[in-house]
Amino acid sequence: MHTTTWPQRPPEQVTDIAARWEGTPVTPADLFWVRRELRAAVRHLPWPTFDEGDLERLLLIVEELVSNGLRHGRPPVRVVATADSTGWLLDVSDAAADRPPAFARDRDPAAGGLGLPLVAGLSGRHGWLVHGERKHVWARVDATTATGPPDGAVPPPRQHTPSANGGRTGAEDSHARIRGVIDDRAAELGFVPVLRMTGPVPELTSDLVIDLLAVLREALTNVARHARARSAQVALAVTDDAVTLRVLDDGIGLAAAPKDGGLADLRRRATWHGGTLNVQLEPAGGTRLTWAVPRPRPTD
Repeated sequence: MHTTTWPQRPPEQVTDIAARWEGTPVTPADLFWVRRELRAAVRHLPWPTFDEGDLERLLLIVEELVSNGLRHGRPPVRVVATADSTGWLLDVSDAAADRPPAFARDRDPAAGGLGLPLVAGLSGRHGWLVHGERKHVWARVDATTATGPPDGAVPPPRQHTPSANGGRTGAEDSHARIRGVIDDRAAELGFVPVLRMTGPVPELTSDLVIDLLAVLREALTNVARHARARSAQVALAVTDDAVTLRVLDDGIGLAAAPKDGGLADLRRRATWHGGTLNVQLEPAGGTRLTWAVPRPRPTD
């Protein structure tokens, strides 16, 4: 029996369509090009005006919904993103009309489904419905700085002006997001991990920050579910050539974790950036997880 707290309701109709993008991912590895192509589509649109924070929310939401459809739905999976003057409507559909979106309760992180509460918190509205033989899961992402044309006409193309930090996430924003993940996991862990950040963290591109936050979120969830740890340390080091995230706990290691410990997604995110994931037992006990990727350079 399926249970869900994801509301069953249709989205509001998009009437002033500015753009439409769609894709048909087949495997979780396809999330890389889904995110890349949607990012390019957003940046080349004249409106709505999305800042880096809006774009991060959009890409994170589409990644969570598509990942959920690929893991728990039935192929083919199709994602459609429609832009109007104030934001985006994301619609991810699959052929499992009999499987409503369900929040994970006591499921291992490796099984997925933990992203729906995150999507609910980040989106303006969300819901699902069945149309024909397909299930549609949707979310509305509003632009915080949206300014549509006052007379309903199509506006002139927007000229992209790089921000002072090269289109990157910004110092306060980056630190706040990383600290937010740690604070969100504190209740489940039973303690607050020690956080240390070195190097020019504010200069990280938003695309990398999205993956960094996802890796940190799942790594700490793994510690909470399986390590029986009493403390943990999170270290993020940014150098000229690399970005390295280490999560060290004093628990029982991987003995209580399922096969692969739910790390396949973390490895995939490292591979996307040409990096590596390494998990090893510490001589004095506990586990050290190291996620390391080359430091990207902004293209803007």
